[in-house]
Amino acid sequence: MKKKIVLLIILLILAGAAWYIFSVVSGTKELDEPSPLDTVLPPSHEVDDALDTMDEETKAQFEKKVEEMKDKVMVAADEMPQTPSIVAQGEFQRRAHSVEGRALLIEHEGKKTLRFENFKTINGPNLHIYLSSSLGISDAIDLGEIRGTKGNINYPVDGAIDTDKYNKVLVWCEPFRVLFSYTELK
Repeated sequence: MKKKIVLLIILLILAGAAWYIFSVVSGTKELDEPSPLDTVLPPSHEVDDALDTMDEETKAQFEKKVEEMKDKVMVAADEMPQTPSIVAQGEFQRRAHSVEGRALLIEHEGKKTLRFENFKTINGPNLHIYLSSSLGISDAIDLGEIRGTKGNINYPVDGAIDTDKYNKVLVWCEPFRVLFSYTELK
């Protein structure tokens, strides 16, 4: 009877280990999302205007008007539109598993995005991304399941979140309560 119980325990341990190894090996997901910082020009960078197709008379009129206006100072009454900016960033650090890449906190028009760049880690069971005030999740905000284990990945961040307080980014294994990797946004 004792031999059967010991055998059953060994089989359960082996099954758990096999499940873990299978989830790590088979779960790599690569993403390459555009950065919020790349919003200045359209992806094609092709200019669609009349400059190259103007006849000589129209081109001369255009140049004359530009010459007339070149010394006039224009004062804008409105603010310039806000361009995306990096508010904070940090390099990922190993805790339980190897990791590469960095995290950027990008702000644009009152919205925040947490961006992983050149990110690479192994997969694990039920990994989540947290913003935390420490290297644990007792005071943390869950941004959801990891969206990719390799690449450039964006996570929207609620604008109401105090990212000065919640300045640690955690890759956290839920079922085992283990910190895979982390960075501090500075």
